[in-house]
Amino acid sequence: GVIPHDLGLVDFDMGMLFFFLCCLSLSVYPLLSAGWASNCKYSLLGSLRAVAQTISYEVSLALILLSYVFLVGSFSFMELSYYQESMWFV
Repeated sequence: GVIPHDLGLVDFDMGMLFFFLCCLSLSVYPLLSAGWASNCKYSLLGSLRAVAQTISYEVSLALILLSYVFLVGSFSFMELSYYQESMWFV
């Protein structure tokens, strides 16, 4: 329901916020739990480093997406697709 279609599916108003900032950030938890479950301090330190790197990439992705939100004025993927019908945001 997050990705927009012209087939009449439900348009989720906060789709961009939900998909990019909530669903994509779920990869942090398996990384941290794998390092903790190995019962080794070096694996835990490595997983903490991977979590920090993942979060830093997500912050830069969120700032890039924030520019599109300012251009469109909405968090909806459908609004983003309407604005890009005549000219793409490249």
